[in-house]
Amino acid sequence: MPRPLPPLNAIRAFETAARHLNFSRAAEELGVTQGAISKQVIMLEDIIGARLFERRPGGLSLTSEGRALNEAISPAFATLGEAFGRFSRRPPRSNICRISTLASFAGQFLIPRLDAFEEQLPHIELEILTSDRLIDLAREEVDLSVRYGPGGWDGVVSTELAKGILTPVCAPSLLTRASARDLNSIVVSSRRIQLFSNNEWRIWADAAGINLDGAKNTFIIEDFVVGIKAVLAGQGLALLPEILVREHLADGRMVQFSEAAIEWGQTYHIAHTPNTERRAIVRDVIDWLKNETAKGA
Repeated sequence: MPRPLPPLNAIRAFETAARHLNFSRAAEELGVTQGAISKQVIMLEDIIGARLFERRPGGLSLTSEGRALNEAISPAFATLGEAFGRFSRRPPRSNICRISTLASFAGQFLIPRLDAFEEQLPHIELEILTSDRLIDLAREEVDLSVRYGPGGWDGVVSTELAKGILTPVCAPSLLTRASARDLNSIVVSSRRIQLFSNNEWRIWADAAGINLDGAKNTFIIEDFVVGIKAVLAGQGLALLPEILVREHLADGRMVQFSEAAIEWGQTYHIAHTPNTERRAIVRDVIDWLKNETAKGA
């Protein structure tokens, strides 16, 4: 187990005073008083049990222990300076908003709207991080998250972004081939893509009055991105979140094979820590997301 370090303020005060051999100039560099530098150095001397400076009328000089310590820690401060020097060339984070979300929401909703985002909020640089894991918003450098689920997660503020509606969709080519048959025949004779472990098709069939006895086996995917690709490729029928299929229905790449959409207990939510909304740009992004999702509702 590593030994505990003395207070970093004391180490920094010593290193600066050792470079200048002058407490006044060290205090000026660090933006503190000369007395504060002297106090920190004395604290460090007490901790290590050795004098670090000779205090003479003509100025300061390092003791042998002071020279040894300075030679040991100076390379570490040089390395830190080089490391942070690389970051200093980056633009400030004050105009950056980092969103963590699933690839399905990023690909189907956010990416098609990036031009509109830049036009409406040109002062904000949006960073989109896609991940399937549940981001710890209190510990990771993320401003907000768009999560899929029931909401009400511990430790965060969550707001429903869109109603939990599952829309029955398929490729136009599939519906054309089955256009002469009734809805029950279409569903029973077509491959159904199942995306949820608790089988959304049974719930939908009850709502739509469809009998699934004798129907083809379902194609279990449980991934919205793959499910959308399968539908677009004409591989079957699916019940997909309405917010993910809006663009495909609008451009005709998908069609709704039944009017019987169903309410679902899960949907996309905006999630963030209680303090996040103190940043104006985060509030702007949240408002933009709400406005964009409301347009197609």
